[in-house]
Amino acid sequence: MQKFGELTYCAGLSIRSVGEGPRLVLIHGGAGSRTHWFRNVEFLSQHFRVDTLDLPGFGESAAPPSDLPHAAYIGWVAQALQLFLNGEPYHFVGFSFGGAVTAALSAHMASLGRAPQRVTLVSPSGFGPPQGRKITLEKVRKTDNDSPEEIRAATARNLGRWMLAHTPEVDDPAIDLHLQNVARARFDSRAFSFRESLIKDLSCLDSPVQILLGEKDPLIFPSVAGRMALLRSTLPAALLTAIPDAGHWLQYEASDAVNRKIQQFHL
Repeated sequence: MQKFGELTYCAGLSIRSVGEGPRLVLIHGGAGSRTHWFRNVEFLSQHFRVDTLDLPGFGESAAPPSDLPHAAYIGWVAQALQLFLNGEPYHFVGFSFGGAVTAALSAHMASLGRAPQRVTLVSPSGFGPPQGRKITLEKVRKTDNDSPEEIRAATARNLGRWMLAHTPEVDDPAIDLHLQNVARARFDSRAFSFRESLIKDLSCLDSPVQILLGEKDPLIFPSVAGRMALLRSTLPAALLTAIPDAGHWLQYEASDAVNRKIQQFHL
């Protein structure tokens, strides 16, 4: 965890910090952890004080009850961040499920007079159930005798179907990060991700918002163009960018482009 910096626990949540400058809080996606920002922290920490948060039920943080209501989940994260930030101004960056959480958290913090200065959402969820979307994934562990090589190969193929625009090589770090994160996940994020919440939450926010999408994101249904049109019509003040030749895990697959967009928007 050296890359992610020094560890602090607040209200049962794990936060690691590295770098100097404006506070930039990074919030990971579903079945993930702070390692979703594996290719971003080193660059961003040259310009910001980067705080990577493990959400409840993920990574190094405590697990919530399985039936914890959405509002209580957001309240838990807000309490931890208020204790941790201690009144300092801050910026948010959220990915996927963490994008929906970030939007809700931003609205909640704004209601307390502690709104983020700026917000970036990377491949955010929160647009309702993906009815009609079909992505077929294969079972990673087919038998108890599967070799590590077979497990890695199946994981690589799955990542190429739903997280990345291209199937990674079997030695790609994305495979290790994903397998480790799934093994440590203790909360099902899908009920949160499939809520139709993001536009409503962001509409309550006065802070500037940037949204980054991958042009080849298979999780955006029915199309990236349709998603962009929806965002333009409902959030006309938001800065929207579609990153070419990249999928859902945008900040991993197109890390250079995403790092620059975050740097430019938040400085």
